[in-house]
Amino acid sequence: PPTTTTTAPPPPVAPLTGVEGAFEGRIKRPALFVKVDNHPRARPQAGLNQADIVIEEPVEGNLTRLAAVFHSTDSAGVGPVRSMRTSDLELVPLFGRPLFASSGGNAGVVPQLHNANAVDIGKNVSGQGFHRAGGRPAPHNLMTATLDLYAKAPESPPPPRPLFSYLRKGERLPAGSIAVGGIALRFGGGEVSRFNWDPASRSWLRSQGGTPHVDAAGVRVAPENVVVVEIDYDRSGQLGRSVPHAVVTGSGPVTVLTNGQAVRGTWSRPTLADPLSLKTAKGEPIKLMPGQTFIELPVRGGASFV
Repeated sequence: PPTTTTTAPPPPVAPLTGVEGAFEGRIKRPALFVKVDNHPRARPQAGLNQADIVIEEPVEGNLTRLAAVFHSTDSAGVGPVRSMRTSDLELVPLFGRPLFASSGGNAGVVPQLHNANAVDIGKNVSGQGFHRAGGRPAPHNLMTATLDLYAKAPESPPPPRPLFSYLRKGERLPAGSIAVGGIALRFGGGEVSRFNWDPASRSWLRSQGGTPHVDAAGVRVAPENVVVVEIDYDRSGQLGRSVPHAVVTGSGPVTVLTNGQAVRGTWSRPTLADPLSLKTAKGEPIKLMPGQTFIELPVRGGASFV
C-alpha cells in the first residue's frame, strides 16, 4: 500500500519573547501588566526574571518604576506592587487589552486606565490576590502572584500580538551593528541603571544605583535584549500629571542591544493605536534575539555606551 508522511506542526511561539515552546496553553491568555516598585527599599524584587517584558520609566526624585509584563510564564511571587502612573496609559495599548495590576492610583488616573482598554484587577478593585510580606517596610511590601491575578480577572481578553520581530536561526543583525560592552541610562538626573554584556550567559547584566541588580532569589537580572527608546516627558499638569508623563507616540532615537551588539535606529508610533516600529537608518526592521526584553524609556540623550 502507498505510504504517507506527515509533518509535525511547528511549536508555538510566545508573542512577547519569540521563544518556541509548549507553554501549556499560557500563550492563549491575555498579557498581565504589573506595576513593580523600584525604590531602594523595595529591592530585591520578585518576578522580574520571569516576566516576558519589563519596562522602566521615571517617577519622581530620579527614581524609576517598573512594569513587569507576564504572558508565557508565571511567577509565584511578584512585587512589591506599587501605584499606576499616567505613563501607563501610553504603554497599555501595546499589549492589546491586558490585565492591569497595581496598588491603586489617584482619582484622576484610575478612570483614565479604564478608558485605555485594560482590565483593572488592582488592589483598588479588591484585595483579592494581594498580601503584605513580612520583613519589608510599608509601602514596599505589597506582593502578589501571577496565577492569583489571572484567577481574579473578571474576563479573559485575547492574547497580545508580537511587540517585536525576532531573528531566525542563522539570521544576522543588520550591517552597521557594533559590539558594545553595555549602556548607561539617565532619566532626567544622574545615572540610574546600566546593562553590561556577559558573553558567558549571552545576556545583559543589569545594575541599579551602581550595584548588581538581583531578584529575591538572589539571581542577577539579565535579559537577552535591551530596547532603549529615548523619549520626551510632559509635565504639563494635564490629566493629573504631577510626575513625568512618558510620551510614547511620535518618533525618536532607539538603541537595541542584542547578542552583544548595538543597533541604532529610529522608533516610531504615530498614535496609541499603532504598534511600536523599530527601524535602522536604512529603513530595515531591527530584530531581536528570542528571549526576555527590557524596554528602557530614558530622556532623549539619556543613553550612553560603557
